[in-house]
Amino acid sequence: MTAGLPSTNDNGVKFAKIQFEDRGVAAKVLVGMAQPVRVIGLREHAFIVPEPALGWLVENSLPYKLVEWLNQDDLVQTLRNNLAHPV
Repeated sequence: MTAGLPSTNDNGVKFAKIQFEDRGVAAKVLVGMAQPVRVIGLREHAFIVPEPALGWLVENSLPYKLVEWLNQDDLVQTLRNNLAHPV
């Protein structure tokens, strides 16, 4: 379900790119998480969420796949790439 937390040796918020196998789980997550945190939807059922949101997923027993950890620069690059190749 998770792949360990990133190191916190630098400043800034960490982000996680995650995926859900089940669309029903993804819908529940979007509704539940969209209020307290910003959720960015990408292609192929992938989402970018801030690190604290992963705790919410675990608390609510919602399975997810951690694709990769992202820092602020990675996040900007990912969003630019997705703008160049829209959904």
